Amino acid sequence: MSTILLDLKLQNSNQTQNNDNENLIPRIKQSDLSYNDFYWNYMNANWPIILTSISNDWECRRNWTKQTTTTNNETTEINFIYLKQKIGNCHVPVANCSKEYYNSHEKCEMKFFDYLDQWQQSVFDTNRNLYLKDWHLKALMPDYDFYRVPKYFASDWLNEYLVDKKLDDYRFVYMGPRDSWTPFHADVFGSYSWSTNIAGRKQWLLLPPLEEQKLTDSLGNLPFRITKQLLTEKNVKFFTIIQTENESIFVPSGWYHQVWNLTDTISINHNWFNACNVPIIWRNLATCMQRVIHEIEDCRGMDNFEEHCQTMLRASFGINYSDFLNILEHIMTKRLQQCSTNNNNNIDNILFDTFTLSDFHVRYDLAIIADVLEAIQNDEVVLARAELCDRCKELVEKIKGFKNASEN
Repeated sequence: MSTILLDLKLQNSNQTQNNDNENLIPRIKQSDLSYNDFYWNYMNANWPIILTSISNDWECRRNWTKQTTTTNNETTEINFIYLKQKIGNCHVPVANCSKEYYNSHEKCEMKFFDYLDQWQQSVFDTNRNLYLKDWHLKALMPDYDFYRVPKYFASDWLNEYLVDKKLDDYRFVYMGPRDSWTPFHADVFGSYSWSTNIAGRKQWLLLPPLEEQKLTDSLGNLPFRITKQLLTEKNVKFFTIIQTENESIFVPSGWYHQVWNLTDTISINHNWFNACNVPIIWRNLATCMQRVIHEIEDCRGMDNFEEHCQTMLRASFGINYSDFLNILEHIMTKRLQQCSTNNNNNIDNILFDTFTLSDFHVRYDLAIIADVLEAIQNDEVVLARAELCDRCKELVEKIKGFKNASEN
């Protein structure tokens, strides 16, 4: 099996923690950017970037679209016939962009062919603008290699864990007509996201972290929808990006955004975290836990209060403390295994069927996991629960034991 090495190296003086130009989101051809430079200059620095020529060899780009030549130019159209033939008439999740429902869009399920037929026949209108989104097509058809994870996004602890464990993942397909859109939000857990346009054009409004606080109302709520006019009136720093076909945008942690489809559009999207932003994920999780405790503080005397808090945390945040530790332990175990076997080509150590980690990358992952576990041990919720505290200590000791053995 041919693999690609994610050759992470020690950060040097030319790879700063801050972007040199805080008024610029660069657009760079993928062949002009190394994995190492992306890791330190953008992912670790938590700064957006647009990568071009990203899906040249993807099956979905070749076959889900077709080129139509007119008198003046060549345009890309959706290949509805191929999509039906290849995927079949499964149920798909659909959002009605014309109707708000609890600070989101109203959701329903449709048969895939019905959705494509209505889209192709331009049945959608201002009262029923339907957007197929958050579709787990890769999980539904795991043997269908319709795209390849770009190397820049392959260090993905979240989906590595979820796919290994055969749990719901954060790998999605989006497709929809012109004027379908996604409301103002930051990504789940405070994760990174990447989105690659297979067809069409999107407009993004991106806000650096904390700028969204300028938009809160008297109750601390953020708006469902934003406009450039609103952002300007509130003196919010923001970036406007027009994303075209064959481009991938990297959205860092905590960057609120809103996205419009300017044309008929198909995109592949992932949410993920890794060593660069896992401390942020932990802080967000711990902050959400404190909100949960505050909300039910008057019930503290009830039996199993801590367990109830963890249940509510999972319902509101998406994971709880045990879930988070499961992810860290899984990644830690795999990285320790890679070090002990010194065999990158072991099937268990290959990411997305393609990538392996350099020795420094593996050790850096382990060092960050150890740091986060130390932080978790000092959390007041963990300190009050012996089983969580003992589990953190046990995991830290495993990493320390490996480090001591490798130094001797």
